[in-house]
Amino acid sequence: MAAHSTSGDRSDGLGPLAERFVGSLRTLFVLAIVGLWLLPTVGAVITSLRVRGRTLSGWWTDLLDPSMWTLDAYRAALSSSANNSFAEAMFNSFAIAIPATVIPILIASLAAYALAWIPFRAHGVAFGSIVALIAVPIHAVLISHLQAYSSGAHLTVPVIDKTVTVLPDLDLAGTLPAVWLTHIGTALPFSIFLLVYAMARLPRSLIDSARVDGASDMQIYWRVVVPLSAPVLAALGVLLFVWSWNDFLIALTMIGGGNPSALPVTVKLGSFGGIDGSPVILAGLIIHASVSVAVFLGLQRYFVRGLLAGVE
Repeated sequence: MAAHSTSGDRSDGLGPLAERFVGSLRTLFVLAIVGLWLLPTVGAVITSLRVRGRTLSGWWTDLLDPSMWTLDAYRAALSSSANNSFAEAMFNSFAIAIPATVIPILIASLAAYALAWIPFRAHGVAFGSIVALIAVPIHAVLISHLQAYSSGAHLTVPVIDKTVTVLPDLDLAGTLPAVWLTHIGTALPFSIFLLVYAMARLPRSLIDSARVDGASDMQIYWRVVVPLSAPVLAALGVLLFVWSWNDFLIALTMIGGGNPSALPVTVKLGSFGGIDGSPVILAGLIIHASVSVAVFLGLQRYFVRGLLAGVE
């Protein structure tokens, strides 16, 4: 009986031991994925800290040698005056990212509330058109946007042989509004699509109760829908800010070399190549990226709740 009991205890111990082993493998796998994901970032940070003359060797050779680290690249990036100063470029980046985040959220939330809770004719056509616009790549419309900003938009009517001005010449080419207006136009379809599904999941009883109490649609939107949709709005705000903050193509196309003082940091980094090569570029990149990282970390809990709103 004793021998039988001992063998039974051993067989019972294999279960927890196997679970512990599998758990350790999972942990090691996750750590390996995280390590591979962080490897380029670590390499960029170490390269930005290296002393001059050592950029030809691998960054890992100075990984554990702080005596080879210096802040010279960061000083060079912050003191750069090519095209505009780094502080001016940072200001331009904020001047682009803030309107490109706030204005789409405001317009998209109003449109999403109307599509989710206000019945009207051609509802399906309106929503289908918005979904179709998501599939239009930004690269296909950038030049037409630039032409509209520089010379306006005109339409010739064949029957009466008359040209109608759809958009007057606002002389926006080479200015910051041209950049964030383009961001707003490209962000609205996705923003409306996301918010429609988030707002449609709100309890109908709350909307109906507010209407019974005499609340107007604008009051329902502002006092009921917006507070309950705050996590989704915050998640969308983080996405829009990061997209516009890290943008290079739209800013380069809309501003280009016509107005160097209006260039954001993403375009200004290209002028760092003649200063001291890659360490200065990476130093400027890290300074620039720290803002979007801070925004994400500051709104992380809202971001996660917003992403999970559609599956709760």
